[in-house]
Amino acid sequence: MKVLKLLKFVCIMFGLVLLGACSDGEDGAVGPQGEQGIQGEPGEDGNANVRSYLFEDQSFIAGEVPFDLPAITQDILDNGVVLSYLRPQGANFWYGIPYYYQSSSLTVYGIFPGTVRLSSTFDVTSYDFRFVVIEGADGSASKATNVEQELKQAGVDVSDFYQVADYYGLDY
Repeated sequence: MKVLKLLKFVCIMFGLVLLGACSDGEDGAVGPQGEQGIQGEPGEDGNANVRSYLFEDQSFIAGEVPFDLPAITQDILDNGVVLSYLRPQGANFWYGIPYYYQSSSLTVYGIFPGTVRLSSTFDVTSYDFRFVVIEGADGSASKATNVEQELKQAGVDVSDFYQVADYYGLDY
C-alpha cells in the first residue's frame, strides 16, 4: 500500500516537473528544409471552366420557355460557348439542340446573361434538358472560336453530349 502511495507521489511530482519545463518564450530558429518527397502520379486535368446543368422532367406548351442559368455571364456570351441538349423521359440518349423530328422542332431562341430561351413548335412533356457552359480560354481575342476550334480539332462533335462529356470529364 505504501509502495502505491509512493509511486503515485513520484508520478505527480514527475508531471509537475514536466509542466514546469514548458516555456512561454519565443520559438527557436526554423530547422533546415527536409528532403523532397516522392513525386506522385499526375492527376487528371480539371474542368473548372466547364459546368453542366441538368433540368429534369420539364413540361411546357409550344412556344418560348426560359431556363435560368446564372453561370451565363456577359463574359460567357462574349468569349465562351453554351451547348444545349434534350432527352425525352425514359430515353437513354441525349439529342443536341436544335432538335428536329418530322414537322416539329425545338431550337435555342436566344442566350442571354443568366438565361437560355428555347423555342418549341410542339408541347414538351416530361423532357430532361442539359446545358453545358464553357468558359473561353485566356489570352485570345476570339475565345469562343477557340473553344469551338479546340473541340473540332479534338474530333468532338458538339451535338453529341457524350463526346463533349468525355472530352471534359463530365458525368452523364
